[in-house]
Amino acid sequence: MSKTLPLAAAALLSLSTALPAFAQDDMPTLGLAAIDLQNSFFVRMREAGDVAAEEYGVNATWQSAEGSLENQVGIIENFINQGVDAILIDPLDKNAVIPVIQQATEAGIPVITMGNKVEAGENYGTLYPDYENMSMVARALATAMGGEGKIALLVGARGNFVSDTREAGFTETLAEEFPGIELVGIEPTNWDAATAANAAQTWLTANPDLGGIACISDSMCLGAESVATAMGADLLYGGHDGDAEMVDLLESGKMVIDVLTGAYRVGYWNIAVAARLAKGEEMPLDLFMPTYFIASDESAAMLAEAGLDIDYLTPDAAQEAAMAYSEQLGPDLPTEAMTAGE
Repeated sequence: MSKTLPLAAAALLSLSTALPAFAQDDMPTLGLAAIDLQNSFFVRMREAGDVAAEEYGVNATWQSAEGSLENQVGIIENFINQGVDAILIDPLDKNAVIPVIQQATEAGIPVITMGNKVEAGENYGTLYPDYENMSMVARALATAMGGEGKIALLVGARGNFVSDTREAGFTETLAEEFPGIELVGIEPTNWDAATAANAAQTWLTANPDLGGIACISDSMCLGAESVATAMGADLLYGGHDGDAEMVDLLESGKMVIDVLTGAYRVGYWNIAVAARLAKGEEMPLDLFMPTYFIASDESAAMLAEAGLDIDYLTPDAAQEAAMAYSEQLGPDLPTEAMTAGE
């Protein structure tokens, strides 16, 4: 069934490459090693993360690995040498960063692996129910196609925990529950919309009867849709993240389902967790963010008629929820508000 949520009052800060004006020497400093800072999801993470830094009274230094594991490791090593108060990492490879995470924790610096379960010892993980969410995306997309036809999947990068987990949830659910669906391709995109567009063009050329594309992050779906429209293909989509740009696709019914983590919510939440750890709060090593399914009322009704009931937010309600991060995760809330539990 559909839900509604109150509109947040928090305003966004503009993106800045320098330390914010409120920075003071006695504030804890957080170092963040991002995959990149160009993808729209990461840009929004940073915007809301800077809001969190101001509200929590910390400095946040954002560095882009530009999709390079070598760069990311070097950024983390620099943060260790600088003696920052906490380090946040969006790992390009969950195994390759283990040694440098261990170096940081041995130096007494809390490390948060964002959206990733990295087995490095005492590091914290800010996680989502990725497998379950993408399982539902698979069900919704396959159900909307009548349980038959061809689907392709756009993923991030192999070795990335989020990408791998979302891929597994999608592909294993299709294989187990929808024998009439053919998965014609899985393409790693490194979260790049242009790469996603190229993959969609290749798939549509080889499979003009392609019925749907699923994406483990919404920007990939936008890249695919741009090509599909140019080629005259009418595809269905299933996505993840709840980006504002997906509202038109959701309301038209072309995007059957999306999942709201919310780039702004994710950015604010991670900085909030890191700030609390830097200031000495105790938290469980694994923290979990609540997520929501998004669908139009019409798509949800269609799925229900086909036997798939989902608890969902409408696109408008989801956008309100996506901007309510200060209300949901602000510094006046207790530590327990930082995790929904398993």
